Amino acid sequence: MRLRHIEVFHAVKQTGSIGKAAALLGVSQPAASKVLQHAESALGFKLFERVKGRLQPTVEAEVLHVEVAKLHQGLEQLRMLSANLRRFPEGRLHIGCLPSLGLSVMPKAIEAFRRAYPAVTCEIETDHIDALVTALRARRLDFAVTLFPSEHPGLRTQVLAEVDLVYFGPKPGGDIGLAEIDSGELIGISRADKIGDLIARNLEGAGRHYKPSIEVQTYFLACAVAGAGGGTTIVDELTAGSMAKEGIFIRRTQPRMSVDLAFLTHEAHTGRGFYTDFIKILKAAVLASR
Repeated sequence: MRLRHIEVFHAVKQTGSIGKAAALLGVSQPAASKVLQHAESALGFKLFERVKGRLQPTVEAEVLHVEVAKLHQGLEQLRMLSANLRRFPEGRLHIGCLPSLGLSVMPKAIEAFRRAYPAVTCEIETDHIDALVTALRARRLDFAVTLFPSEHPGLRTQVLAEVDLVYFGPKPGGDIGLAEIDSGELIGISRADKIGDLIARNLEGAGRHYKPSIEVQTYFLACAVAGAGGGTTIVDELTAGSMAKEGIFIRRTQPRMSVDLAFLTHEAHTGRGFYTDFIKILKAAVLASR
């Protein structure tokens, strides 16, 4: 199938009629009909049958459309890329990150990057890891920054730094043993979160039954509740440092718990010079925040 065949086939599959497909593509109905006929002639089988005034895809068309949909998505991404290159001739940096990183280290990194590259347009969005991975695969993001990374097919992962998990609460002192933490006062991260599960396993290993009095979905919210007097929590040191306030103490845990901070990119991602520089700036911001 040629590219024009694919466009008309996909449009007819979406709309159910030649007329609507032609309007969607901005061509005349006879022209769309002719392209569809050429496609069927080249393939050697019918793509649509008319049923009650509407074009219904054949079995062969349904099988074919699985791959056509992938190609069409790629074409849409190409159009978006072309539009962005036109809109942002000096360059554009589109970053995704976890909400806690968006409130801790990312603002410092963006500010430093903008001083170095004032003409580059920056877009930052926050979301959970599953949504960030989906956006990377769709090429909507240049890269994503996350904690506790996993391997994801089609994406590259590069570790930037190791980040400690720390106690955040009202009790002062030096390092704190996990056995000293009262799980009844704990504001816990859901065990569905990998860091939450890591904390739970370590507390249970230290002889503490993991039964937090309050459970939240984000590290930032855990610190906010603890800072308001709702208890204590264990979060990454970057989030804890950004939420520090009078009367709240940040203490290393014993045994030490740590996770990796990493950035993810699409395996077909082509970097520009300032992408590499942003990663260096981000790494420096992480080190300065510890």
